[in-house]
Parts: sequence; structure tokens; C-alpha cells
Amino acid sequence: MRIFVLGSGSSGNCLVVESEGERLLVDAGLNPTRATERMRSLGADLVTSRSPLGLFVTHDHGDHAAHALPLARALRTPIFAHSGAALDRVRRGVDVRLYVPGRPTTLGPFLIEALSIPHDAPQVALRISATGRRFAIVTDAGHVTRELRALVEGCDLVFLEANHCRRLLETGPYPPHLKRRVGGPLGHLANEQAAELAQSLEDTRVSRLVLVHLSRSNNTPDRARDVVTSRVKRLPVEALPHAEARRFEVGDSTRRLSGAEQLALAF
Repeated sequence: MRIFVLGSGSSGNCLVVESEGERLLVDAGLNPTRATERMRSLGADLVTSRSPLGLFVTHDHGDHAAHALPLARALRTPIFAHSGAALDRVRRGVDVRLYVPGRPTTLGPFLIEALSIPHDAPQVALRISATGRRFAIVTDAGHVTRELRALVEGCDLVFLEANHCRRLLETGPYPPHLKRRVGGPLGHLANEQAAELAQSLEDTRVSRLVLVHLSRSNNTPDRARDVVTSRVKRLPVEALPHAEARRFEVGDSTRRLSGAEQLALAF
């Protein structure tokens, strides 16, 4: 399984998952031109003769959903949205299908599991499995729940939000109401919250942790990584800079899932 992260952070979130010649997209915070350019920078074409199986939207905030309609049209793919991501503005222009958190969706080689997580808009974390490998994407979470821990601990690779340094947020340029929103229980994960979850993932199936959705104003990759690695000793951790494109492989070195594991809902 191959993952192309085309963007992560408030300027636009989008990733492409590839397995057995099929693709899925997660989120549409980049327009087709920028998404295509970033995909090419990673050595692949976004627009091909084979359409992706679907575009999954995690929630209806602009940095995750603003370009859902043009991206779905350009790639000739349906949009999958839960009931909390209404996407009313796109329903007349493209095929929009409902997925339900807690109920797995199967598309081609992919099994997609969604879990509702705390945020100030209805939001989900996603766990995606294919060819015996699993990864999870967790962003825009105000705090970590027991169910979220269970979702991610069964993965090979986890993309986990480390949005802000609490001290930088307190002293930074955001107005008071935005600071309260970001740092509140329905906002975004601070470095320390990411570190606490990361610590609980040591000695689980997880073999790689990537910190994502870092704030440009209230965090740095070094700061996020240092906080998390101060709590984690046996789990490789890296931090993805804001808006940087990067390619990841979930390869043969990871343990394969059994058929029973692929169908099990750990949360």
C-alpha cells in the first residue's frame, strides 16, 4: 500500500491511497491544479485513465472539503461523506454517497472504517486497510478518546495530529476566541496530547508514527517531534512540515492481517 500526502495543515489537506492498481482520496483541501502538481512532485500522476474509487471527506471545514466538487469532477469519482458533512453545495454537481461512522465500507481492495471524534464540527478518524496493511489518519481532534486509541493501535502506520505547542498558542498572534477554540476540548491536539497517545501505542502493532496537521503559527516540526519523542522510546516518529508533500510505503516488512482482523471493528 502506498500513500501520497499532498497537503497537511490549515492551507489544505489531501492524501491519495494506492493499492492493487486502485486509489482512494481522503479530503479535498487542495484544488485540482495544486493537487496535480504536488502528486507529480512525488513522481506520480493524479489524473489517469482509471478513476479513483472515491473521495472520502472527514468533515465540512474548508481546509478539508472546500475543493471536493472540482476535485471529484476532475477525477471522475464519487464523494463519500457522513451525515455531519452535509456538502450541500456539491450535491447537484457530483455523485455524493453516505458513509456511516462505525459501519465499515468496502471499495475494491480497501476497507474503510470511520470513527467519530471530538471536534467543533462533526469529524471522523479513518482507518484504511488493503492487502494486509493498515493505516489511520487522525486530525482535528479536540482530545483523545478510548475508542480512538483502539482504532489506531491496530495499524501499521498512523498519521496523528500534533497541531500546536501550548506555549506558542498562548503567546502567538491568534485572537483570544481562536486560541480558546484551537486549545479547547473540541479543537486540535497539542503536542503533549499527541505524545500521550503515542506513548500508549508503543509495543502495539504500530511501527511508524507521522505527526501531521502542524500549525504554521503555533508549532514547528522540531518542537512537535521533540515533545513526542521525549515520551516515546521504541516507536519511530517523524513530523511532516505544514503543506509539504511526501510519499509513504506500507510495505512487506509489516505484518499481514488475517481475514478476521480485516473485518474486526476494534473500536
